[in-house]
Amino acid sequence: MSSTAPATRRRPNGQRSSTASSTPSSTGSPPGQDRYRSPEYRDLVAAPLDPLVHPTPWQPPRLYLFLRRLVRWIVTHFFRVTVSGLENIPKPPFIIAANHQAWFDPAFIIPFYPERPLIYTMAKRETVFNRAWKRKLLPMLGVFPISPNRGELDEQGLRTVYQVLERGGVMLIFPEGRYSRGRALRPLKNGIGYFALQAGVPICPVAVRGTDALRPFGRVEVSIGAPILPDVPAWWELGRRVSSVVESVRKAIATALSRRRA
Repeated sequence: MSSTAPATRRRPNGQRSSTASSTPSSTGSPPGQDRYRSPEYRDLVAAPLDPLVHPTPWQPPRLYLFLRRLVRWIVTHFFRVTVSGLENIPKPPFIIAANHQAWFDPAFIIPFYPERPLIYTMAKRETVFNRAWKRKLLPMLGVFPISPNRGELDEQGLRTVYQVLERGGVMLIFPEGRYSRGRALRPLKNGIGYFALQAGVPICPVAVRGTDALRPFGRVEVSIGAPILPDVPAWWELGRRVSSVVESVRKAIATALSRRRA
């Protein structure tokens, strides 16, 4: 990663666009000019938004704001939560990449980020969005449906991720794909690298410890690492860069986990 940041300006929807083509810095955002984006990406972003996705990240529903405040109160009063690295949170849009120990991990991550923009997460359409009341409630909480096939994101889910980031939102992703249950970090899926490179956004690595064996007043440690700013390539070189981005995320999370273990 290089040491100079591109000049940026803020779009009305919260997304940053670059006014220079220099390489990214440790605090800036990588360039996101159209020439870096594949025809597939542009087509996905231009497609209609899934009706089960909240369309305006910078105007979260009141229910979302209320529940995240309630959840923060609960986790800080009934558990011994330690959060470090809040100064590392980048400006939106960005991706949060966290290890996954239990289904309630988001409750120990989302409430400690700024309230705006809305932080989106994904859930299986067939098993989570299977009731009318869920299809009405979950979008107000930033949850949107996906239909993964053999661990790969479907086109509709892929489109939603890019559209959320294009609108200036934040994505919370667990790149392991399933729970690690306190064991060593599982191999990360490549999707996190594609998302960041295609959208030209930083990745905020997060390490969570203690949720795999959670009990009242138990200790939970959340470590927010320095943002990983992919050097956005021309779209035809994308595949070569993905593995290095994913490895950077893996190292950041694994290092934080081992540091907490010491």
